[in-house]
Amino acid sequence: MCPSPSAAAPARSPLAPRSLRAMLLALVLLAAALLAPGAAHAEAPRSVTVRDTTASVDRDELEDELGGVDFRTQVDLVVLVLDVTDHGASPSDDLALNDAVLNHARTTDPSMLSPDGVLFADGTVIIALDPDNRFVGTYAGEDVKLDDGEFTAVQDAMKDDARDRDWEAALLAGAEKYADLLLRPWWQKPAALVTAAVGIAAALGAALTMLGLRDAARRRVDDALPRFQGVLASRELTDTAASTLPEASPYAQAVLRDHLEYRAKVAEATRLSEELPAPEDRPWSWGFTSRQRQQARELESTVSFLDDTDDDIVSAADLLHRIGDWRTGWERELTPLRDSVATVDEVLEELSEMSTPERAAAKELEAASRAASEEMDTLTAQLEEDRITPEAALARLDALTEELSAAATLLQRHRIERLAEDETEQMLLREVEVEDSTVYRSVRASRLRWDRRSGTSDAFRAMSPVLWLNTWQHSAGSALETHRAPSSSGGGSFSGYSGGGGFSGAGSSSRF
Repeated sequence: MCPSPSAAAPARSPLAPRSLRAMLLALVLLAAALLAPGAAHAEAPRSVTVRDTTASVDRDELEDELGGVDFRTQVDLVVLVLDVTDHGASPSDDLALNDAVLNHARTTDPSMLSPDGVLFADGTVIIALDPDNRFVGTYAGEDVKLDDGEFTAVQDAMKDDARDRDWEAALLAGAEKYADLLLRPWWQKPAALVTAAVGIAAALGAALTMLGLRDAARRRVDDALPRFQGVLASRELTDTAASTLPEASPYAQAVLRDHLEYRAKVAEATRLSEELPAPEDRPWSWGFTSRQRQQARELESTVSFLDDTDDDIVSAADLLHRIGDWRTGWERELTPLRDSVATVDEVLEELSEMSTPERAAAKELEAASRAASEEMDTLTAQLEEDRITPEAALARLDALTEELSAAATLLQRHRIERLAEDETEQMLLREVEVEDSTVYRSVRASRLRWDRRSGTSDAFRAMSPVLWLNTWQHSAGSALETHRAPSSSGGGSFSGYSGGGGFSGAGSSSRF
């Protein structure tokens, strides 16, 4: 720690005065908490495991955030994001999530269970979520379990974020609430001691949070700066690739707009990097202020954009000129259509339950999918033999996507007509939000991305319409069920397991 040149005494800390006072206060409160009889201390989870079979969360980022949650004892924190139907449970069954969690433990992760298999393992805390079927749940080993009301409180803490479809925030809120409720001995003490303990815990938590925020800001900068140097090192290649793009091509025009944004972001990242102190000149207190943390986030997001965009520009130029690694770029263009073709069978699984108009629309979708698959192979061969221009091939992919989109839209309309009992339900199903969970990076995606910014395109639906339809089907069924049974969409907590074979692990679930 370097001495401050403005210090009145040699031992003065380099921290800003306000930060210094806050840290000294935190240390005093920490000592009081440690000396107080029965006071709890903060423990990071012994392990953090995120299992997501629905591709709903950023696993690495969520694990990092959960690793910073402070419990009062060491726990093995497990987060499960799943679809109860994948475990043989019906979404209409109130115990569906309980049964799905138990099935997952038995079939995939037996370490979640006690040696005799009738309880959850000691030290294990489980936060569960089913995004599509709108369940949240909390479960635990006997030594770290909460009482029934506290399990419900954890679920309630998750519901606002879950209703907003912010799955990471919901899971983090559940873990934080669980940590807040677990092992709170001061609840059984006189009111004066309760008030004192809460004050100590709040101050200590604030100090630890500030330290965590500071460390996160420093990590963001330390990771972003070398990546930015890599971007600058390849900038000449990126600019040269952009300068060769044919301005008359509508596909190239979108990439050229990406390049203009790229140049603006390079300038922004340069400004941010110049405003930040070099690591060797960074004071110990750097990262405590909100402005410093905001700069770190801005640098991280800007460099991430540049890291992706420079590759996209070079790949687009290779493809449009059919040079270099153009085949990889072409495969990126095919991916959304391949995803749609691969999803057709799943969309048509309910063929026996379909109405006559649905079956006709399903046959059209199947035929369009088959034709798209065959033409993709043909276009690839023509590009290999230089019998078609890249622009013409991209235009054909757009046309094939539009044909699939028309067939998917027709099937969706007939499905709504069959499922909805009245105009209100029809409107509900038409307006179901479909999460844009699939990101495509390609020349055609770039063009659609700019259209979307003008409010003229739904990029997910426009790029992979059958994959979009499949996602809509799952969300629509859940929305219709919630609409028809609103009393079961929240409030109640469901304990127990159907056919659990003697299993009696602690925990419960509820709907949001």
